[in-house]
Amino acid sequence: MEFTWLGTAGFIVKDKQGEIAFDPFLSRGRGEPAPFTAEKSFANTQAIFVGHGHFDHTFDIPEIVKNSDTQVFAPGLTGQILKWRGVPAAKLCDASNRELLFKPFKMRAFKSSHVRFDLPLVLSTIKQCSFKDCIHICGLGLGYPKGLVQTYYFEAGGKKFLFMSSAGASRHELEMYRGLEVDYLLAPLQGHSRIQEIAAKQTEIIRPKVVIPHHWDDFYPPLTQNVSVEIFRDKLNHVGFKGDVLEMPLFSSAQI
Repeated sequence: MEFTWLGTAGFIVKDKQGEIAFDPFLSRGRGEPAPFTAEKSFANTQAIFVGHGHFDHTFDIPEIVKNSDTQVFAPGLTGQILKWRGVPAAKLCDASNRELLFKPFKMRAFKSSHVRFDLPLVLSTIKQCSFKDCIHICGLGLGYPKGLVQTYYFEAGGKKFLFMSSAGASRHELEMYRGLEVDYLLAPLQGHSRIQEIAAKQTEIIRPKVVIPHHWDDFYPPLTQNVSVEIFRDKLNHVGFKGDVLEMPLFSSAQI
């Protein structure tokens, strides 16, 4: 089974069961350009699963599915926004948490929450932005509302995976994930000045065998910045996490 990290929260997962993707975002603003294209990189992707509606999770999806049969699973308002932005209704599926979404991967969705942007992060971001940048960022926020946040659980290659699109899960939610006996947790590192500490505590509660940090790259400067995975490792050690950390280089693939 092959995992390819597209940058931000984006992944392509290839297995004998098929090929799926999560939150593909290729545009990246002034960040390091992605080597992937909407036309070629998703030619065999059967389904895209959307964690929430922010631009860095949804912006490129209309272009990706324009000339393909790829189905898009998105929650509530996010699906409506994608339809308004050009995704045909026939390709959109509600990412309901009440039923199995995609049988080959036994895909299930769970309601979650977005991490809260804290004041230190907001102030440090504002300091880096010009007035023009701030206006542009506000436009992205209004044009791509968060909507409902989903976490996805799936099975492939005899292993269990949990993809989190943001780190706002409640304690009750995290303990429920622990009951799933997750092998691999895909944990986001973005959106809070103490995100490594937050993600480490969440990882320890879920207790996967392996955690794969994502969303730590500087994908849309000056809105974003690189987040230290080494600090995340230190925080994991501090909370007593006994599993492994699989750090994937930006735009790389890994056999799992």
